[in-house]
Amino acid sequence: MHLLLICPLPAVRVRDGHLLPAPALTARERPLRPRETRQEVSEPSAMARWHVALLLLLSLAGPARAESRGGRAAEPPPGAKCTYTFVVPQQKFTGAVCWSGVRAAPPGPSGSESRALREALGRQQAELGRLRGLVEVDGALVSEAKALRTESRALNARVGQLYAQLLHETLHRPRPGPPAQLEGRVANASAQALRLAAGYRHLELRYEALAALVNSQSALIQRLERHCRGGAGPAPPEPPLVPVVPPRLSGIANESRVHFDAAAELQMDQTEPAPPTLPPRAPGPWRDCLEARRSGHEASGVYVVQPAGGGQSLRVWCEQELEGGGWTVIQRRQDGSVDFFTSWYHYKHGFGTLEGEHWLGLESTRRVTGQGPGPYEMRVLLEDWAGGPAYAHYDRFALEPESDSYRLRLGRYRGSAGDSLAWHDGRPFSTRDRDHDAYSGSCAHYQRGGWWYNACAHANLNGVWYKGGHYQSRYQDGVYWAEFRGGAYSLRKVVMMVRPALPAPDA
Repeated sequence: MHLLLICPLPAVRVRDGHLLPAPALTARERPLRPRETRQEVSEPSAMARWHVALLLLLSLAGPARAESRGGRAAEPPPGAKCTYTFVVPQQKFTGAVCWSGVRAAPPGPSGSESRALREALGRQQAELGRLRGLVEVDGALVSEAKALRTESRALNARVGQLYAQLLHETLHRPRPGPPAQLEGRVANASAQALRLAAGYRHLELRYEALAALVNSQSALIQRLERHCRGGAGPAPPEPPLVPVVPPRLSGIANESRVHFDAAAELQMDQTEPAPPTLPPRAPGPWRDCLEARRSGHEASGVYVVQPAGGGQSLRVWCEQELEGGGWTVIQRRQDGSVDFFTSWYHYKHGFGTLEGEHWLGLESTRRVTGQGPGPYEMRVLLEDWAGGPAYAHYDRFALEPESDSYRLRLGRYRGSAGDSLAWHDGRPFSTRDRDHDAYSGSCAHYQRGGWWYNACAHANLNGVWYKGGHYQSRYQDGVYWAEFRGGAYSLRKVVMMVRPALPAPDA
């Protein structure tokens, strides 16, 4: 380390024993500004050492000479200044030093940060590689599934060919002995089963075509009715609707909702109910089912009855096991297999099968219930899609003759279903081709059945049998009893039956 005393003047002048400042530096001797400075820093030169020594000698000799002359040192002129600069270098520089006014760039990432970035990049590349592998595996699985599906179809076709070949060889190659006969029988049975399946499919196609024809005819009838009403005057208002939910329904508890969520659609049960077992033919004919019951015939089934007053004998279903027996069934709904939207002729003479859904006929019912000697009573049995039963009992039931359109006559009501038939008491019977209701339009067309319509119905037991209970239709045309489940609920089973009124009615 060197201690240097530097004066910015290259020389000094001494006047009268005083140290005076040197003149201003010339342009050649002027120090460089910071941006212009570029020099080699090295050991002090000989010229610099000489300047320092001379400066020290003059500074020491000046005061001594002044004291020898006058005993007092002369005052320096006012305004004279000298600058003393002490440069203490911290270290020795041997290279070039450059000063620049441009701001340096920010420092780059450190080594740890670079390593972390490289590790993250490596993990992402590994994840991309794994995803590419999964995509390749999925594509291979899809291709394999397609190949398996194609192979399965080929195998099925081959199995069919082998089965047909085996059947052909079995039929055309005789084999002696009982095994050959048994094999032939099996082959014949298989062929017959195939023919029956083909015939069943053909019947299904015909049924679908007939159903489409019936629907188109119904739509045509409705258009004709609108056209006729348009020529005759303004169209009548739509028939009034009964309450969708009866008031008494809120008191019913613990009701299953499993069956109520089924889709409302018109169709038959997929499983055809087994026909009831018929009893052996009972002797007779009987006056009615109650007389057969009192004669010891306690099995329900088809009986032949001969009502008083003459006429042909009738085949009826006698219910001998429910509610004390002796009942003549005049109507039954249970699976939707019979279309009840039919004409006056069919409602007069009856339709359906006695073992299943049927309508006994207005004329036959009038003959049975009007033969005397006393009145007949009627019991209506109802069942919803949860298996909940209900009944309505009327202590008197009678029909007027055809000249009065089989007008309904009812007595007093008791039961658990609610009195929804009282609104129809005294009303004549109406069908799609004979309108006797109190409504300006045709209730039979709106309710899709035949009934003792008023304007229009609180009970519509001959309507459309909707599967599942609740149904959606523009009009209330289901099999309903308004006081039991409401007008928007189609019942699952309905039975209407009559018998002579007993002195002591059962509960």
